[in-house]
Amino acid sequence: MKFLSLMLKNVFRKKTRTILTIGSIILPLLVICIMGSFLKALDAPDPAETRGMFRIVTRHKVGLTSDLPISYAERIKQLDGALAVTTFDWFGGTYIDNSARNFFARFAVEPETFLEVFDDASLTRGSIEDWMNDRAGALVGEDLMKKYGWKLGDQVVLVGDIYPVTLQLTIRAVYGVSYGGSDGLFFNRKYLEEALPSFEGVVGTIWTKCRDAEAANRLPNQIDQMFENSPYPTKTESEKAFQMGFVSMLGNVKLLITSLGVIIVLVIILIAANTMALSARERVREIAVLRTLGFTRRMILLLILGESLTMALIGGFLGLGMFVVGLKPLKASLVNTPISGFASAIMLFPEVLVLGFGVTVLVGLLSGIGPAIRASQRPITEGLRHLG
Repeated sequence: MKFLSLMLKNVFRKKTRTILTIGSIILPLLVICIMGSFLKALDAPDPAETRGMFRIVTRHKVGLTSDLPISYAERIKQLDGALAVTTFDWFGGTYIDNSARNFFARFAVEPETFLEVFDDASLTRGSIEDWMNDRAGALVGEDLMKKYGWKLGDQVVLVGDIYPVTLQLTIRAVYGVSYGGSDGLFFNRKYLEEALPSFEGVVGTIWTKCRDAEAANRLPNQIDQMFENSPYPTKTESEKAFQMGFVSMLGNVKLLITSLGVIIVLVIILIAANTMALSARERVREIAVLRTLGFTRRMILLLILGESLTMALIGGFLGLGMFVVGLKPLKASLVNTPISGFASAIMLFPEVLVLGFGVTVLVGLLSGIGPAIRASQRPITEGLRHLG
């Protein structure tokens, strides 16, 4: 530590180069921390289960493009451990345009049972009766209301893309949640049945609220076995597994993120190593003079290595600080996107901060070890003759 002031002076000897190098550490480190948070969110426990709300999802075994008979919902409700059952149908459609900015969840549901299954959502405006009594009524999330400046009684027009029908909905109630984002729009499935008679009697997914963890683990196999030999076999899984199915459609996301992270670390090391090599080369005679003044090879090695580590730590702490400050806005920006449900699991994981600090130390050590060894091993006479 007694050479800290000397190390800092050497680090900032070429201020422009040092600032650019620190910047090249900050930005990749931000990307690594964000990717690390996504990886942790992939492995995080089901957020509903951590709040004592155990939900499972039943869909057609073939895939989400195939429907199930709506009568399945009543049969599932009779099973021991099933507290409440509701149905979901993705409507899709277009609001304003097809841009990602105007994308949000649009589902046809059963108002009578929707909040029984999703009782972690609470109405903040309007009432369940207002929503149920209006066949064209809609329940809208607080985040969506704020985004578009909607208020109770406003009309929302959805132009069908999957279904050849245009729906004119009226906002009758608003919901909020204490976690994640409230960015969905839900309307009465009976309204869609009236507009599209072929929709009657079938359903996309069936959601079941289970009594406890034991029921949530037992019921998926029990449900799938019950319909195994029917014309419409099912696949039942936890809410988290269902959501992760959409992520898996992108391929091996974990391997992709990990590979990108490794590549980014290698790039940072090369950039920082180049800076340290230039710095050491510019100071060959200076280092030789230090050797004549009594600095040992070990002291020179530690001095150069300390400079590399100091520069990396400055960039690392700045990068981690920006990540901590920017995580909340990042989550907010993902609210109205196709991965909003998954993004709600992203949080400030301590493991990610440790990873970021570890990467910083690794970059500092590996980028400085080569120049430090060369500088410490160079003979004094050769260093004094150096004209660079």
